[in-house]
Amino acid sequence: MDIFELFKTWVNHPKGGSGRSNLDNTDECWRKLLQDIRKWENSEDKYENKVAKYLLYTGKIRRVHIGLDEVNYNNHYVSWTSAEKLEDLYWYNSSSAHTIITAEATKDNPGISVKGFIEVVKLEIKNFELNSPAIRAEQEVIFPLQEKSILSIVKIKKR
Repeated sequence: MDIFELFKTWVNHPKGGSGRSNLDNTDECWRKLLQDIRKWENSEDKYENKVAKYLLYTGKIRRVHIGLDEVNYNNHYVSWTSAEKLEDLYWYNSSSAHTIITAEATKDNPGISVKGFIEVVKLEIKNFELNSPAIRAEQEVIFPLQEKSILSIVKIKKR
């Protein structure tokens, strides 16, 4: 799948319900992209190095599940946020029951930054937009839901 189409399809998926339905397919696309990013990171081409730096994400990330009882560590690539304040997420409601999963994306196990993708495209296409300002505020990072990367899980009861 073309990288533009991959990101566009990913960020514009239907919200709510049971989530994305083609995770096996997109997992393969994200794994392939990460392999490419690793090549670009080590390339002698300065532009490829720059692209890799924009796309790779390391640091703390959070995933919020509304009304979740059990975390399913299925290792699928899913959406996380690097936003400092969850209140910046347009759909977040602190008074509803939810679970906050905090993980760490590392140099050896990085995430893929949607914001970084937008920024790198804007180097060539100044007015490029992939999503709305509300969705941009999510500061989405694509990262697998895997137990080894989890730092904490906090369950919040309905207020």
